[in-house]
Amino acid sequence: MQTFSEKTDVHPDQLELARVFSSVWLYGPPMCSELIRLVAHLFTPEEARTARHLSYYIPISAEKVARRAKEPAAHVETLLEAMADKRVIFRSDKKRYAILPLIPGMFEYLLMTGEDSPWHREYGRLINALYATGYTRRYSTTPSPMIRNIPLQEAVEHKSTMVDADLVEKMIEAHENLAVLNVCQCRQSHAFEGRSCSRSHPEDGCLVFGTLAESVASQGVGRLVTRTEMSDIVKRRWEMNLVFMTANIHPSSSNAICTCCDCCCHYIESINRFNGRVSLAEPHYLAVMDEEFCTNCGKCARVCNTRAHTMTGREHAYRVDNCIGCGQCVAACPQGIITLRENPGYTPPSKSWLSFGLKVLPSGVLSSLKALFRKG
Repeated sequence: MQTFSEKTDVHPDQLELARVFSSVWLYGPPMCSELIRLVAHLFTPEEARTARHLSYYIPISAEKVARRAKEPAAHVETLLEAMADKRVIFRSDKKRYAILPLIPGMFEYLLMTGEDSPWHREYGRLINALYATGYTRRYSTTPSPMIRNIPLQEAVEHKSTMVDADLVEKMIEAHENLAVLNVCQCRQSHAFEGRSCSRSHPEDGCLVFGTLAESVASQGVGRLVTRTEMSDIVKRRWEMNLVFMTANIHPSSSNAICTCCDCCCHYIESINRFNGRVSLAEPHYLAVMDEEFCTNCGKCARVCNTRAHTMTGREHAYRVDNCIGCGQCVAACPQGIITLRENPGYTPPSKSWLSFGLKVLPSGVLSSLKALFRKG
């Protein structure tokens, strides 16, 4: 991460807004040149001066922002609408506005339309550069099981009495409304830099279930699909050797699944590089292999997104601590010597969003407080 100096050619209002986005309550990075360049790209000085008065997460009216900023309400509303059209701030259906964290938050919200312009491409480059600083490590101090992996169905379906809450088919069966986002924001941002995905395509967007599916379809950022179509999409994504990540709640709750890869996706990057495993729930299953019969063919290493299976020269190595229990290696092994076995540390997902929030909020606050009192 480049060091930050007060000497900068960025407008003071943009600099002050960068300080807002660096707040630990927005899971922001420390002040650094990457953050400042990003904010200066997203907000004009006049927009930045207004955006500084928005609340975090909870949308407020233009009138309230105007009172805080001591500016004419009509002028403030015009600026807020311009920022909302760019999707650099959140706008509710009731025309209220809020600041979202840079990632996750603004990143997905801004790019989910699939729009491609020089401005969007530069944003993709800047946000990737900021994430690559590894600032998310400052929040990786307290276990917080927010995300769970959904294992490959064919690897565990013979034990279906044990894995009902883990299979994608259970989510498909539980909801009338299903949708697919127009793009995967991670792969799209990499494509903007001229980097292609080794496993998938930017058009392979997240899978969305329940009321969330209705919302993305109404916004035009995704399309509704039938249960049969969703099952076919899931099968194709498994065949691409993607891993399925979702919020750690029961399949009956409205939810989304990111189908992730190790070359583009920020969450997998956080697991592999930035200690992001603290936000990953203990998987229901872990891979176990009979290494005596391993032929060192390397096929398991080619499909593994979290470097549990690796090849050094022609020799295979397996590190169970890196395993997330996705089951891709089980399907890939031609010798049939890899199986999934139940993880004794597994706990079932939360039954609802309320119980999920009550479970993860204390650890999230603790991580933020630790980041607040640490230097940088």
